[in-house]
Amino acid sequence: MPMLGRRRAEAEALEPTGQLRIRAERLGKRPVVVDAYRTAPFHLGLPSDRAGDGSVELIVQGVGPGYLPGDRLEIDVAVGDSASLTLRGQGATRVYPSPRGNPAAVDVRLSVGAGGRLVYLPGELIPFRQSVLGQVTRVDVAEGGSLALGEILTPGRVAMGEVHQFTRLHLAVEARYGGRPCLIERARLEPDRRPLPSIGRHGDDPIASALYLIGEGWSLPESPRVHESVTWAAATGEGYTLVRLLGPTVQAVSAAMRALLP
Repeated sequence: MPMLGRRRAEAEALEPTGQLRIRAERLGKRPVVVDAYRTAPFHLGLPSDRAGDGSVELIVQGVGPGYLPGDRLEIDVAVGDSASLTLRGQGATRVYPSPRGNPAAVDVRLSVGAGGRLVYLPGELIPFRQSVLGQVTRVDVAEGGSLALGEILTPGRVAMGEVHQFTRLHLAVEARYGGRPCLIERARLEPDRRPLPSIGRHGDDPIASALYLIGEGWSLPESPRVHESVTWAAATGEGYTLVRLLGPTVQAVSAAMRALLP
């Protein structure tokens, strides 16, 4: 291959195959989505204020089958000073098989300005048999801002007998508050090497979830209405609260997460 052609191929290999970009700012007395850009596999609904808490809400849908081997996806969400945005996923995110081990890669960047608030609740993750995924979520919250990130992981396509048959999931969260690192977490899940139902991991519960609360204004309810089938525990440090949840179904865990959100 000629040098020019090789360089072009290398550059194209580094370009994202799908993008989602959202910017929310406060204009006057209310938050407004000032920039929204997406390519497949992402689709955005129209902004609404149905949350009734003064925030603007957006629904993200998938227009394709899911994450495919070799996908390089970028998600960039920014909330300006004193603005408020709730971003929800509609439906599950499916990760397709990769027999050759070629991963799908997802780069998520979430930023919140001073006095701003972002709640990001994507749909649950369903890793198919032989799927490989690497996802890094970088969070940057300014002093006085707040962010909530909820993630739900399923064991796979249970109805088809696929339970923890994915090859590898590498999930990382790196959070900064006020310009300083406050939380760094990396999970490398490989069921063939270390079964997830083992003690100290997921146990007998098929659905695992994490709720990351970064910045100001977060305090867990004293008596949250969480169904008895869901087990949860929280740890708090400087600039963050991390809640772990285990439960029997996505619906039960999602309801518990909503009950725990301040």
